[in-house]
Amino acid sequence: MAMRKTLPFLLGLALLAAPNIAGAADEPNGGFIEIPGFGRIPLPPPLEQEPAQGQAPRDAPKKPPRVIKPAVKSTPAQAQATVTDELAARLKAASDSSEAEAVMGLLRQAFAHAPSDTSGLIATRAATAEKAGASALALALLNDLVSIDPTWSEGFVQRARLRAAEGDVRGARADLETALSLEPRRYDALMALGSLKEEADDKKGALDAYRRALALAPKLESLRRSEQRLRVEVEGRDI
Repeated sequence: MAMRKTLPFLLGLALLAAPNIAGAADEPNGGFIEIPGFGRIPLPPPLEQEPAQGQAPRDAPKKPPRVIKPAVKSTPAQAQATVTDELAARLKAASDSSEAEAVMGLLRQAFAHAPSDTSGLIATRAATAEKAGASALALALLNDLVSIDPTWSEGFVQRARLRAAEGDVRGARADLETALSLEPRRYDALMALGSLKEEADDKKGALDAYRRALALAPKLESLRRSEQRLRVEVEGRDI
């Protein structure tokens, strides 16, 4: 009877004296403890500690670190394209002719934004020469401009305006067509092309140009009147 009472006490002392019960399985007598007079006594399995709140278990798979991608800065050309896109959308959604005209002014400035300092300088000099009556110099400068920046629609629009003023209608129409191939949303090029075709008695071609422009600026009243007038002449009145 005394031995039964002594056994738990001795076992408790043995457990306290054990260096590392959790690692007992790695020792030669792992899983047991030797007690003189009692022999090998099996040890209970080690208790697993619960992870602290907010901590993952030791054997839980680690999540890969989140990769933070650096912000990509847009180039000046991309930023300008975004502005043009927004203005073109505003023009199409304008509620009346006054709003359409206001947006058209802003869009015209966006189209005229030079892609490079060199192009901007040449365009400015060409405009100055044209105002001074030096048409030949202005044309030479615009020829250089479209050669340096053949993808900038504004250069062709400016040269078309000068050519039309000098009586070169065929050259002006060709420049406007080129400008539209580079930037189909150039309502000003479509309106100018429609006017030139109408003067050349190409009423069907003029009507097509006005309709294309009207699709870009559906609330522009002056453009709508031009389209209606030519529609009657080309297609007749509705019965």
